[in-house]
Amino acid sequence: MEIFALQGDQRIIKLDKPIKGKLLPATNLVIAGSHEGAHTILGKCMTRVERDARLVRVARKTKIVHASRHKETLLPKGDYSIGPQRERGGDGDRAVED
Repeated sequence: MEIFALQGDQRIIKLDKPIKGKLLPATNLVIAGSHEGAHTILGKCMTRVERDARLVRVARKTKIVHASRHKETLLPKGDYSIGPQRERGGDGDRAVED
């Protein structure tokens, strides 16, 4: 799996195979952040959380926005795994701050 895009502290991986199992419907899904700085998938999608990743299926192209902090990320139709970026340093690894 390769990283499709980065948006702030979130990494977006486009999956090669469809997500298996049950997904729940969502609209304007907040994938990370708070109400003041949320990363949001606009429109309708299907989703679930699995371990440290959010699995997402979008039926038509859409975008992820981040409260005017980052350039919007175009998201083509497909299945994705979205989660926090990690960085390694002298004291181990940690989540990237946005």
